[in-house]
Amino acid sequence: MSARDRIAQHMVRASPATYQTGLTPTEEALYQAWVAKNRVPTAGNDYDMRGFYRGLLGGDPRATSAIDPNDSRMHYPDYWKTPEHETFSNESQWATPLAPAWNDQDQLVSRGGRVVFDDRRKGPWGQ
Repeated sequence: MSARDRIAQHMVRASPATYQTGLTPTEEALYQAWVAKNRVPTAGNDYDMRGFYRGLLGGDPRATSAIDPNDSRMHYPDYWKTPEHETFSNESQWATPLAPAWNDQDQLVSRGGRVVFDDRRKGPWGQ
């Protein structure tokens, strides 16, 4: 079973569109300008970037970004990761209580203690 399949066992199930925040036409135009100006990645359904953007505008303290020290790339919080994301965790708004959690070694660990993703190694454990 792949890491994605193990993670999928512990998530809310819905269509990918369910996990994407809808914006008004004005918000969408502002969002698109923000994406272009900041070179924000938006491909795929694995992250609700519009939700992050709305949180950013609304002053949500979770809406922060930072450079991931493991790969020197921009990282966005798990709160807006959808179940489609490779590192979907219990920190997502759509996680069930049994979703994997991050440990202090930057590993995503199942409730049974199995490492399902190692951020320092950038990949599913054992694959």
